[in-house]
Amino acid sequence: MADLITLGGAHLKLIGLRPTRISRRSEVGVPGAPTFRGMVYQDTGIRERTATIEARTLPHVFGGMDALAILEANHFARKAVQYLRMTSNFLAVNQGLVVIRTLDIDEENLHPADGVGREVSVSLELVYVDELTHVFGGS
Repeated sequence: MADLITLGGAHLKLIGLRPTRISRRSEVGVPGAPTFRGMVYQDTGIRERTATIEARTLPHVFGGMDALAILEANHFARKAVQYLRMTSNFLAVNQGLVVIRTLDIDEENLHPADGVGREVSVSLELVYVDELTHVFGGS
C-alpha cells in the first residue's frame, strides 16, 4: 500500500495509521514602531514554522501500531527526521527536516484481550528545523 506521509521510518498509509488532517502554521516577524508620519514596520524574517498531523487507526483491523512505535522512538530521541508527503502520480515531495515537538496518543474502547484501544488517535506537532539555520544551532 502506498505511503501518504513518511516521517523518518514511520509510514502513514491508507491502511494502517492513516493521516486524517494536516495543518500548517508559519509566522513572519514584522514589528512596528509609531512615528510622526504613522507606523514604520521592519521585516525581521520568518519565525517558527510548524505542522500538525492527525492520524487514526483501528489496530485490530488495520494495524498501524508499528508506525506509532517508530514515531514515539523518534520523539523520545529528539531526532530530526525527513518529512515526505505523497502527491499525485506517486511523487513524494520533500517537506524538510522536522522534529516531533508533541505527540498525543488517545486510545478508546480498550480491547479485553490485549489492553490496546480498539480505536487509536494520534496528533503530532512538527517543527521545521532546516530553514536557513543548522539543525539545533550546530555549525
